[in-house]
Amino acid sequence: MLRGLKFHFNNEYSCEPVRCGSILMWQIGDIGCDPGYVVKDHEQCCYEITCVVGGRGSISRNDKFYDIHKGQLFLNRCGEIHCIKSDVMEPIRYFYLGFDFDKKLTQGIWKDIKDAFDECENPLANDISDVHNIFSSVFNEMMTNDTASQKMIEYSVYQILLLSYRALMLKNPRRYISGEPMEQSRQLIYSIIVYIDTNICAIEHLNDVSKQVGYSYTYISRLFTKVVGKSLRNYYNEKRFEKAVGFLASGMKSTQVATLLNYKSLHSFSKAFSNYYGMSPTQYKEKVLNKNKDNC
Repeated sequence: MLRGLKFHFNNEYSCEPVRCGSILMWQIGDIGCDPGYVVKDHEQCCYEITCVVGGRGSISRNDKFYDIHKGQLFLNRCGEIHCIKSDVMEPIRYFYLGFDFDKKLTQGIWKDIKDAFDECENPLANDISDVHNIFSSVFNEMMTNDTASQKMIEYSVYQILLLSYRALMLKNPRRYISGEPMEQSRQLIYSIIVYIDTNICAIEHLNDVSKQVGYSYTYISRLFTKVVGKSLRNYYNEKRFEKAVGFLASGMKSTQVATLLNYKSLHSFSKAFSNYYGMSPTQYKEKVLNKNKDNC
């Protein structure tokens, strides 16, 4: 364990990269940093995808620094000078994948992706396709380590690169909406609802939703109220507090819930919770959750 790190699940294959078809995996892992920790300047010997799953900080590409936070991806390329600085108040946690393309086998889609990565001017993108979940799948397979694991890891590495490419280059891919055909506005509202329901802990501001669907916040807010009959902010708050109650019921402390739901402080979470339910999180646990347990 390096000093300044809460944990570091590092899997390095620099001496003998793991072959995933045309892709060579050099390194993959999970880092949780202490406040203010710095991963010092180092030259990239391969491409690297950084996926932030908690907190915030800054990340560099040669001499340029970018602010980065939970729910974002970053691309570094071979030969670039790279470092990461963890925020003092909200320390960063991130997954990473170091890889290269086998030049003898790189053709078709992988050649297109390599060319796109080499020419990529903006290395920062939102994790629009939940790449962090694919990383978690890789780590789970490493723990499982049965006869299917190597193939599952290979396919997951493909997904990480393909979805990162889509996030960096295509920005807002169209999504399939199940059910009967609907008018475009209702499809848009449905996609917003699905995104909020499945990413409530990753959304820090409602502007994140507008960026996800590719429309201005003013437009989607007005349309949401018209179609659903309640404001976008009210719907978001409903889902946020539903999740908060679920976390409290599982035994989490209020400080943990406030962090998971991206509140700036325990005070701001408690105040918002009290305004919504008419009692503090602690009172809610005592009067509602504990009472429900007693009645079971």
